[in-house]
Amino acid sequence: MTEFSKFHNPYDFSNPVLDIDVFAGREKELQEIRYYLEQAKTAPQPINLALLGQRASGKTSLLNITEIEGNLRNFCTVRIDLDEGDAETQFAFFYKLFDGLLLAACEFGAFGGIHGKTYDTYLNVINAYKIPENSSFCPFIFPTQYAKAMSSDNINMSLSDNSYKRDLRAIQKELNKPVLLLFDECNVLSQSRVHLEKIRNIFMNLPGYMLVFTGTPDLFPVIDQIFSPIIRQFKKINIVEFETKEETKDCVRKPLEKLGILPEEIFDVETYRDVSEIHDLSGGRPYEIQLICHFLFRRIQKKQSTKMKLNLSVLEEVRRELENFQDISTRPILSKIRNLNKKQLQALKLLTASCKNANFEQLWTIEYVFNAEINWSRNDLEQEYQYLLKESIIRFHNEGNEIDFNGDDFDKIYAKYLARERKVSLGLSNRPLELLIDMKIDFVKKDIEGLKQIELFLVSSTGNLRNLLWNNMSLNNDDVFDDPALGIPLYKAMLDYRDNETIPVVSVKFDLDWLKVKFWYYPEKPSFINAIDDLIQKLAVIKARTHEINGDLTIELENVKLIPVEILTNKIQELYDEKYKNILTSYHVRKVFIEYLHKNNSKEALFNCELAYYYSSSDIHIQINLSYLFLVNDNVDKAKNLLQTALQNGILDSELLALANYNMGIAEIKSSNVIASLEQINLCIEISQNLECSDRICLCLLIPKINNGQIIFAEVREKDLLEVACEARTNLEYWLKFSEN
Repeated sequence: MTEFSKFHNPYDFSNPVLDIDVFAGREKELQEIRYYLEQAKTAPQPINLALLGQRASGKTSLLNITEIEGNLRNFCTVRIDLDEGDAETQFAFFYKLFDGLLLAACEFGAFGGIHGKTYDTYLNVINAYKIPENSSFCPFIFPTQYAKAMSSDNINMSLSDNSYKRDLRAIQKELNKPVLLLFDECNVLSQSRVHLEKIRNIFMNLPGYMLVFTGTPDLFPVIDQIFSPIIRQFKKINIVEFETKEETKDCVRKPLEKLGILPEEIFDVETYRDVSEIHDLSGGRPYEIQLICHFLFRRIQKKQSTKMKLNLSVLEEVRRELENFQDISTRPILSKIRNLNKKQLQALKLLTASCKNANFEQLWTIEYVFNAEINWSRNDLEQEYQYLLKESIIRFHNEGNEIDFNGDDFDKIYAKYLARERKVSLGLSNRPLELLIDMKIDFVKKDIEGLKQIELFLVSSTGNLRNLLWNNMSLNNDDVFDDPALGIPLYKAMLDYRDNETIPVVSVKFDLDWLKVKFWYYPEKPSFINAIDDLIQKLAVIKARTHEINGDLTIELENVKLIPVEILTNKIQELYDEKYKNILTSYHVRKVFIEYLHKNNSKEALFNCELAYYYSSSDIHIQINLSYLFLVNDNVDKAKNLLQTALQNGILDSELLALANYNMGIAEIKSSNVIASLEQINLCIEISQNLECSDRICLCLLIPKINNGQIIFAEVREKDLLEVACEARTNLEYWLKFSEN
């Protein structure tokens, strides 16, 4: 059992993400950012970006990753973290911009570097207000203007657009590379129209510069007013909560894997049920996910728990942490929520299950169809509805009658944890009605053993979801693979049934005046075929109640023809881009871990390993992990190919570099190159000696041993890489001496 107390807590809820290895989700957003960065390298006028989201939505984390992506593409990246003082005067703002830009340029070696005469002269100008007699060492206009304005206390002096642009051109010419300007917390500029106008005038026709802003959504109307016509050069990227449990799973999984901890050790391996609870409670907000996981991991470190599982104690700790951030007594809505009884909280849960998307009639209809009047009569629910409206705990969204929670983001977070302590799971989510129906069916089928859903994948908007779910296409139609949202889940189902000719799939289709939605389910294994009959039987009562309200529920059984694995994988390889192939690679790698480490099913593990290798991945962790299983199965060529790719990457962390060299050493032994193997293992030892003990623990290693003059291999688990490498070297040196004699 891993000793978790030796690790630091990997869940940092108080700071944005700085490490791309632990950055989760946002695949669609990153794809757009990468596209526009690539365009900016050659385009005469780059497209600027605005990353827009609510507080604590992850904008700054995404900006950090944008900076990393810019650095990887050889941009000169300049980070400008704004505060309210920067908005007070033009010179305060544009000095901060110029100072950050020149420092970044000099760090790239421009103008003689940061230890050169130019930068030293610049520091004298802006710090001591000393104007040099020889301007050749400070070939800029703005620093001189700044020094003169500051020394004469003329801080409100207007900035010269033309001279500032001249300086920016000079810097970009000296750099001879594109410049990426990253502005965080741009809402501080929303009251400074003149600053935004200056930015427009300076950058509208200035080549070589790309701007990235972060702010809340209400920033963009301000930019719309100020930036015309430059608004055409801005691309909005909306940052919302994680919409899929897969994204939340990554947010939970990646920090653990970065430390070398296998998530399956402390989570429900098969279903990730605990992760699902975290997703539902947090609403998919990265800050909340990190906050919850921080306390869950801390309890394991303190030996208060063996699993990262939500319970009352954890919820109390999280709520107390939230109270440290805010004076709860100044928030009237929270006082009102604290006074609600359990029945009223349950009404609030039902009425805010689809915030901004559903009215009372729609929510009551869904409640009646699935639960009849077991929990609520219409009259009782309507009374609570009117009370919550009167107390201003809920409100109508915009001009319609769709229900919304009346508090801000903090009120939502606190209310959820307060309610959970009283055993009521408030969602307070904007989930579409389609997903609300999906959750209701999940509850209906929760006791049916072996029934799996063909879950929709990476669907980002209500409209797309509705169109996809109501599509009447047959799952037997190959065109279904054209859209990864349905193609990838169907691909996974077909692999589950690859030894059969067909998959029995039941489709469940709701048709209401205001909602049309369709889902698919299949038995996890052929032996669970009765699960379909159980589902149809359970849905019969719901079908009857749907007819009562003049709706329709259609349940149909379809035998889906299986596509042979080779043809199926070729189809995926042909149709899907790198993003979706990486997603499938990660899926198969997780299956490798589960099948090999927890089920001891080497055959199934190797099957998934081969598929992960087929789709390929640039992720170094994945390359090294897959190489190990190929070594176990004596597929040395594929193992070497993966390890060579990883080692040629050139940016490996020391612990990964040590492991890659060790595994390459094992590959060389299996290729009968013992001398070459010793060279690789010696490299591993050299690197490992400089690592902390905790960074050297490896989940699985092969170690060469000598048996009757022959080299055999034994697998060891959770061992110190340095100790194993030293033992391997000793054994190989002994074998060489033995073979010489």
